[in-house]
Amino acid sequence: MLLERRTLAGNGVQGGNSSGALSADSIAASVVKLLRDGSALAKIPQVAITHQTTIQEFAVPRAIPTTRSGKEAWDQWFSADPKIGLYCALKDYTKEMIKVDRRKYSERLTLAVVFSKYQNFSQFETEYAGHALTYSGLLQESNLARWVQQVHQLLNVNGPLKRYNLDGAGRPVEIPDSAALESFMHKLRDAERALTCTHLVNFLKRNIRTWLATYLAEKNCGYQSLLKLLQRFCHRHGFTRQKPARSKKIQVELATTRATFAADFHKAFDGFASDLIINVDETGMTYDMPPNAIWSVRGGRAKIATSEKHSYRMTAVLSVRANGENLPILFIMRGKPGGDIEKGKFDSFPVGHHYAVHESKWMDSRVWAIYLRKVLKPQIRQPSVLLLDNFEPHVSKEGHKIASEEAGCVVAAIPPNATSVVQPLDVGFMTPFKRHLRSLWLEEEIIEGSDSEEDVDLMTVPAQQKRLTMIHRAIKAWGRITPAEIRRSFTKAIPQ
Repeated sequence: MLLERRTLAGNGVQGGNSSGALSADSIAASVVKLLRDGSALAKIPQVAITHQTTIQEFAVPRAIPTTRSGKEAWDQWFSADPKIGLYCALKDYTKEMIKVDRRKYSERLTLAVVFSKYQNFSQFETEYAGHALTYSGLLQESNLARWVQQVHQLLNVNGPLKRYNLDGAGRPVEIPDSAALESFMHKLRDAERALTCTHLVNFLKRNIRTWLATYLAEKNCGYQSLLKLLQRFCHRHGFTRQKPARSKKIQVELATTRATFAADFHKAFDGFASDLIINVDETGMTYDMPPNAIWSVRGGRAKIATSEKHSYRMTAVLSVRANGENLPILFIMRGKPGGDIEKGKFDSFPVGHHYAVHESKWMDSRVWAIYLRKVLKPQIRQPSVLLLDNFEPHVSKEGHKIASEEAGCVVAAIPPNATSVVQPLDVGFMTPFKRHLRSLWLEEEIIEGSDSEEDVDLMTVPAQQKRLTMIHRAIKAWGRITPAEIRRSFTKAIPQ
């Protein structure tokens, strides 16, 4: 950069010729002198940098709400009433303060700038009525015009406000009259009918066959393309793939049954404390999860050895009190009554619980009598209520007689086909119990032989070892169930 003659002259530098030109050496010497004297540049005062994080007089030190409805957001963001604890409206936040919470930041910043001038939406709407594109430089026309077009949607959105876009972003909807298709899907599920892509294709055939033919003609593989399109449509509209559960009653009937039974139950057993109400139910267990499918070499056969087709199974009879207390477990394993297992193996099992054998490892009248006499009777402190399902051994005359005369219990049978909503153990207990069983199975050490043995993974675990492993696993899972979970199950199944 060239230095002007007057600058150098004013600092004691003289020109070397008549034209006023300076030599390179004289210019360099002058620059060195100025730098040494410290007068080359004026000193710029240093200003301390401060970060404004809040306005003590107006703002409360907390994040802007992000999971409220549009109406609640409007009331809290754009209203300030210290008397009721609303110390700050969104307009009082500075740009840096809003920037801290980056969720939906672009829309919040726009609203903050707009409402820095207008105190409420009505005033803003009145001021700019009829002006779609000109806003006197308040913001960029495109930003504010877009916000004004969407203002009602923004303020009335029913869902999380952390999203950056309103509904509709993403792939355009290809299916014509998608609202009718969505309504059809909800209609089937409300009637508890199965809903598959086959039903959706049939709907398209009946209602928009022309579009369907055009769509398939444009695709190389029409079936796969249509299937993926329908899957995306289902996900976009809140449907998920689930394993169907069969029920003999629809949900409306089950809800009515639960309400009726709960009212009758509380009326009939009003004088019984929560520790005098016992629920009992059976559930099946397996040593490991028997496969529905296996990995097989491509092109090979999928046959397996007979011994590996089914895992070892056992039944656990579980009992809980309404106050959150759990009772000992009765384990029913496969065996012949009076056989070797019953005579010689029970003593080697953990104490504190009870064991029985059955040829089909399930409950019958004989095993039910064992439960009532050996498991339930020692736990009865005073007359109690025994809540159970309508399984035949439970409600048989012999079962009623033993329960009332020997165990001191009044039997309360659950209505048929309603255990999924009325039985406490089914409503909120079996799922966490089975989850604990799976977790414990993962935590167990491999017991199929030692690592030094060849082909250790091909070994078969003896039935005796499987029985003992399953018993220990169930006892640990039983201990992980909390009293709060049991109480919630009763409250949900038999509401007051």
